[in-house]
Amino acid sequence: MRFIFLALLTVLCSSSFAVDFTSLSRDEPVSTTYPATFKCYVDVALSLKLEQTKRPLYLTVTYIIGNDTMNDQITASDDLNIVLKQLFLDDTERLTVSVKLNNQDTEEVSGIEGSLRIVRNPDFKPTDDQGKTEFRSGVWKSDQTPLFRIVNKDSVPQFFRLKINFNEQFEFDRFFFKMKVISPSVGIQLLDKEIVVNEDRSVSSRARSFSLDMKEIDMEIPGTYYFQIIPNMSAGRVNGIGKVDYEIVRE
Repeated sequence: MRFIFLALLTVLCSSSFAVDFTSLSRDEPVSTTYPATFKCYVDVALSLKLEQTKRPLYLTVTYIIGNDTMNDQITASDDLNIVLKQLFLDDTERLTVSVKLNNQDTEEVSGIEGSLRIVRNPDFKPTDDQGKTEFRSGVWKSDQTPLFRIVNKDSVPQFFRLKINFNEQFEFDRFFFKMKVISPSVGIQLLDKEIVVNEDRSVSSRARSFSLDMKEIDMEIPGTYYFQIIPNMSAGRVNGIGKVDYEIVRE
């Protein structure tokens, strides 16, 4: 019986990590860590009760996986009980999540009831086609390379239009990527591309959608065309990208 109890305790501990807190500050984040022992999805959840707090709380949530660091900006005007992100972890990867206060005029807020949890989600299992065009929780992992196959049956002038949706959590002013194209006209092409997401001096937090017309790819010849999108950022994971899509446009 003792062995069964210890085994059950081990399973529970390996599938959920949480920390409770009664205050938040700008300098001392609340954090917890999840060590993955096999490939899995985990839910990062945050709950807050703000009964004694009359002002909105602006929070920075930081996710660290290996050498990759991502940030989300959260506004809590009322009680919260939400899943912030659903992230994929390889075996032996460690996810550390921290929450800190980001109100400019306040160093610390107390009198709250909060809980930060990382829980393995058994309903989602890794598959070979996971994340081909849409990225769970807006995180694009470097080995997720959307591949589009287009069969062209008409000899008419047309071109490939790439569409990428960014959300308010994208932290960079530019997004760099490579596009690998296999076409019946020239064979294999590798193109370096970039999208200027923010042109202001400071990065603005808002959702945006961009389209790039790949007119240098001749699509007038009938046949099968392959377009593969490969992120070319310094980090292995890029936060703030929700979906990659395309459109074939006739000229």
